[in-house]
Amino acid sequence: MEEKKPYAKTYKYGNTTVIVHSDLLKLTDEERYEYFEEQKRLNNSVIMEIVRAINNCYRKYD
Repeated sequence: MEEKKPYAKTYKYGNTTVIVHSDLLKLTDEERYEYFEEQKRLNNSVIMEIVRAINNCYRKYD
């Protein structure tokens, strides 16, 4: 049985190439939003850590 590989999408930022492997990229913006909101409601620890990391990027340090 052949193993299913996740969907991959390549982004280019200057000299850097980023390859994201995730079936979440197949979802529409609305479906992706709903998925993350549901995961936050379920207190998914990985999602909550991502939320904290993003919020820290916007936090002002004195």
